[in-house]
Amino acid sequence: MSDLRTLLTPKRLAELSAEGRAQAARSRFVDPDVVAESKKILRERGEIWAASVLMRDLSRRSRRGGWPWLEDGEMETLILANRAEWEQLAAAAQGGESR
Repeated sequence: MSDLRTLLTPKRLAELSAEGRAQAARSRFVDPDVVAESKKILRERGEIWAASVLMRDLSRRSRRGGWPWLEDGEMETLILANRAEWEQLAAAAQGGESR
C-alpha cells in the first residue's frame, strides 16, 4: 500500500465530492461495479491516499471485510479523484513537465 496523499487541490476535491454525491443519489441501490472499482483503488492507492481525498479519518471499519466505512457518494468520489489525478499527471507529462 502507498503512503502517498492526493495531488488534487482542496477546491478540486470539493468539486469531486459534490459530483460523487450527485452520482450516488441517482439510484437508491449501490452499484456493484462502483464497489468493486473503489475497493481496487483502495488496495492500489491505500487508505492514506483515500483519507486525503475524502478529507477525513478512515479508521471506522465496515462490518464486511474490514474496509473503511464510506458514506454515500464517497466510493464515487474515490473513483473520480483517481481518474482526475491520472488525467492531471498525463497532462503534465504531455506538457513536458518532468517529475
